[in-house]
Amino acid sequence: MKIRVFLRLFASLLKILAVLLLVPGTVAAYYAETGGVIAFAVTSLITLATAIILGRLSTEEEPGLKEGFALVSLGWLGAAFFGALPYVFLGISLIDGLFESMSAFTTTGSSILTESNAGGYWIINTTLANSSLAHQLELSIRSLTANSTLLQISSTPDKTYMGLLFWRSFAQWLGGMGIILLFVAILPRLGVAGRQLYRAEVPGPDKDALTPRIKQTAQLLWVVYILMTVAEIGLLYLAKMPLYDSLCNAFASMATGGFSPQALSIAAYKNGTIDVIITLFMFLAGANFALHYRMLNSDRKALFKDTEFRFYSLIIVAATAVIVLWGGLEGDIIRKIQLAGFQVVSIMTTTGFATTNFDQWTAAAKYILLLLMIIGACAGSTGGALKVVRIMLVLKSGYRELLRVLHPKAVIPLRLGGLSVRDEVLRPSNIFVVMYLLIFASASLLLAVISYGEPGMTIEAILSAVATTLGNVGPGFGMVGPMFSFAEIHPAAKMLLFLCMWIGRLEVVAVLVLLVPEFWKK
Repeated sequence: MKIRVFLRLFASLLKILAVLLLVPGTVAAYYAETGGVIAFAVTSLITLATAIILGRLSTEEEPGLKEGFALVSLGWLGAAFFGALPYVFLGISLIDGLFESMSAFTTTGSSILTESNAGGYWIINTTLANSSLAHQLELSIRSLTANSTLLQISSTPDKTYMGLLFWRSFAQWLGGMGIILLFVAILPRLGVAGRQLYRAEVPGPDKDALTPRIKQTAQLLWVVYILMTVAEIGLLYLAKMPLYDSLCNAFASMATGGFSPQALSIAAYKNGTIDVIITLFMFLAGANFALHYRMLNSDRKALFKDTEFRFYSLIIVAATAVIVLWGGLEGDIIRKIQLAGFQVVSIMTTTGFATTNFDQWTAAAKYILLLLMIIGACAGSTGGALKVVRIMLVLKSGYRELLRVLHPKAVIPLRLGGLSVRDEVLRPSNIFVVMYLLIFASASLLLAVISYGEPGMTIEAILSAVATTLGNVGPGFGMVGPMFSFAEIHPAAKMLLFLCMWIGRLEVVAVLVLLVPEFWKK
């Protein structure tokens, strides 16, 4: 790899990030948060200064395949690091700041924030993170009071930083369609690297461009993304959600991220119309955005013609039905469908919003949710995890092998949506599934070792913590459930899950390729 060529790309990415950091700074200024304004201004300046220094160390050569891979992999780490600085400047520890920042950019939605003010906005409490006894008391209080008012148990004043909470959601929105895809959309021609950046950034095995020019394709995807976000903001505002909350929740749901400014997530609004609107947009965000473009541009039935989208919809309907019947939900049938449907869509699209404490559901319901965390949304969506199309290809591959046992000499093509799937598409997809599951198993074992002796880190909490971070989902079960946070886990465990979020967002290969010695050779 040509380091100086990579530095030019990385410097350009940091310049974009430096400008974007002014947006939450403006929000902090609107709410007269002097500390927030200073934090974002200083972060922007540091990011810009770093970009200028790296730019002077770089060269103008045309980037190639290796430089493209390096920007995708290391670009996310860079964004997470500089995006963490506002958290650190406002008093949160570096490890917690990195965890929260990576969770935002990778659209995971797992959080280290711990306090709420009786159903209001998140309160940033910087002292509580250093007091394990205080947190143990809080955990006991939460288990007793469920969704009722939580006690403030820190002796220092708490602070609601509206600018910082906005930054969490805005960073998720940037990460949803992809900061690298934004880079491709607005920068001049990148040659071979541009196509590689696109292919590495758009999730899933089906990455056919909408147009022959990758830059134009990236621009079209961002236009669709912005239009859908604006539509959701408008609908949420009409449904009586405050404008600030409408912005934050629309950013998070279109990115399938799940960060809400409200400590009780979507449950805080207690509004059925809001639940329906967010469910709809999470569902749409979990579909292939290329299909959304085709629906808006030419083919109104593009979504329904797509085999993956139909299977995606079938899984959601089936999972909802199982949870309604055997999930132990309370209320009439309409309420059960509403609760189950919202949570199924939220988990399968890897958004992670909650309208209820699903950690209190039956084992059958939680098992269904765990499977959905691993399956994930459609290829080409803002969702994470394995992707529906890969599950379909694995199932079809398995069925073809059974047929070959019965008919050893037969030539049996594998078809998806009426089209034959080439081996160069099928092989990487199957390998990805195997690597994903191996990383899941290895990370779970490491987390169990790190968490040895930690109260509350049961096997359920450990498996769900890895599944939810590797799949970029958000909440898990037990002490990392929807009514808790990741604040209590060991610092080493946070960094392990930090890596899981990074690996999951980049779909494994873009990270593992950095471990190949050949990659670093010129």
